[in-house]
Formats: sequence, C-alpha cells, structure tokens
Amino acid sequence: MGRKKSYDRADALDKAMREFWKSGYEGAHLATLVERTGMNRFSLYKEFGGKAGLFEEALAAYLDEARGRWPETLLREPLGIANIRRYFATIEIDGDYKGCFVINTLTDKAVAPKTAYSSAEEFIFATERLLLQNLDAAKADGDLHTDADTRRMAQSLATLDAGLSVYGIVRPDTRTAREIAATVLDSLFGPHHDG
Repeated sequence: MGRKKSYDRADALDKAMREFWKSGYEGAHLATLVERTGMNRFSLYKEFGGKAGLFEEALAAYLDEARGRWPETLLREPLGIANIRRYFATIEIDGDYKGCFVINTLTDKAVAPKTAYSSAEEFIFATERLLLQNLDAAKADGDLHTDADTRRMAQSLATLDAGLSVYGIVRPDTRTAREIAATVLDSLFGPHHDG
C-alpha cells in the first residue's frame, strides 16, 4: 500500500508557479521549490518528473487562468473594438508585480524548457489572433476604415500588451498602464467616450 501524500498537488503547483513567476526557470532553485511546495525531492520528481516538468505544469496552470479571462474580454459577443478596450482596461499591475509569466518565459528562452517556451509563444499568437478577429469584426461593421490593415494592427496591439508587461516591472502602476493603453487605443480608433 502506497504512502499517503503529505502535500496537496494543486497547492504545490500554485506555489511553484509563484516561485517560477518571480524567479524564472533558472533562478528557482530546486531546494527553494522543495521548501515552497512542501514536497520532498522524491515526491517532486515522482509527481512532475523534475523541475522542468513542474515548470511546464505551472506555466500551463497560469495559461489556463489567463485564457479563462477571454470570455469576458476578447471572446465577448459581439466582437469588436469594445472588446479590445475592455481587454486592456483589465490590466492589473500592482506594487508587487513580477512581470507576466508568459513574457518572462519567452525572455528566458535560453534556459526555459522547450515545450514551455512553445506554449508561451503559442499563447501570444492566440491572443494576437483574438485581437485580429475583433478588428476584422469592427472592420466588417464599419467601425474601422475599409483600408485598415487589421493584421498589422493586431500585431501592434500584441506588442503593446507584451510591452506593458515589461514596462510594468519598472513602473508597477495599474493606472499608468491603463492610461498608456488608452492613449494607444485612442490613436488607433479615435477617442473613447463612456456611456
């Protein structure tokens, strides 16, 4: 009969995610992960296959959480500019901001596990595709000029999204980030008026 687990898998994964998010793949030492998760080394290897497997699952959990916000922003019907504004209006960058786990993984390309890097890359492209769908819908509805290059606009907005994640590390302030986003969106779509 197997020994009962002395840790909660979901809780351990959440704690590992926070450590990787803060310290990066290389900076999160195995001893620290063992301490944070409450798992011993044997359990960590048995449950996740080691540090790389733990990182991949931690990133997957983060991505699932991030995708879970899309129905209220980029997937909300009807598609269009309002969704894009809503998406950028939900940015949260507080004083304890550690950057975006996805962007941190991409900038850690040299050391991050390849499958995790690919997952982070695909998430960026998926976000860009959703931005494009909203822009194409806006164009079809006459909210954008018929000559608007929605692909380039989507790439620009994805770059804004990633850039705010990095800028937030040196200036962790939600209001500033949202104001920057609003300025860029107003330059693309015209001034936004509530109501």
